[in-house]
Amino acid sequence: MHRSSGRKLILGVMAKYWASGQVKTRLGAAIGMRQAADVHRAFCQHLARQLAAVAEERSFVITPRERQADFAALLPEGWGIAFQAEGDLGARMKAWFMQATESDVDRVLVGADCPLLEAAVVDRAGALLGEHDVVLGPAIDGGYYLIGLKGPWRDVYQGLMDEMPWSSDSVFDLTCHRAEQAGLRLATLPPMEDVDTIKELQHLANQLNECAGETRYPSLYRTVEQAVSQRGMA
Repeated sequence: MHRSSGRKLILGVMAKYWASGQVKTRLGAAIGMRQAADVHRAFCQHLARQLAAVAEERSFVITPRERQADFAALLPEGWGIAFQAEGDLGARMKAWFMQATESDVDRVLVGADCPLLEAAVVDRAGALLGEHDVVLGPAIDGGYYLIGLKGPWRDVYQGLMDEMPWSSDSVFDLTCHRAEQAGLRLATLPPMEDVDTIKELQHLANQLNECAGETRYPSLYRTVEQAVSQRGMA
């Protein structure tokens, strides 16, 4: 169990299939759409490996559903596959969290934009849900890379996801404000950087060099280094 109280933790990773021109298009404008799609695939694969022992249940929450076999071939043993609902990001997130019907089961949802997210951070989120209703991991760009909700689903959670200006730099602050206004107990994690632009990819490359990424994460390291080398060639 993820904490002494015996509560169960379910982890979801929201991810889109790595089709050229359909993912990481801001990055693709700098390095080419195919290369950007390869980066996204590498992020998914790396996160699946890094988080393979986190939580009692874990799944990739994917779109489109006809790419299930591609994800199944990528993911190591122990991962399930769920499908994203229709609608904007808030509607898709809400649909996943609304599956939480048991009082002793908490859920944590992350994206695939922070490849250096470590298992310890997700574990910490699970532990914080023992005493809090909501856990957020702020992203440097003003959004968040992780959201956790204490189970079961409650209608008061809806305000955290409905009519949110997604992709703006106010998402984290507004979510915190709404949580506080609703009387929800909120905890936050250390900030991390999403990787959506060439500047952020270069920063990731620097981080990998600093942490011996070539040895520790060879597949991710090679993909990132190759992508950075394509800068300005799109």
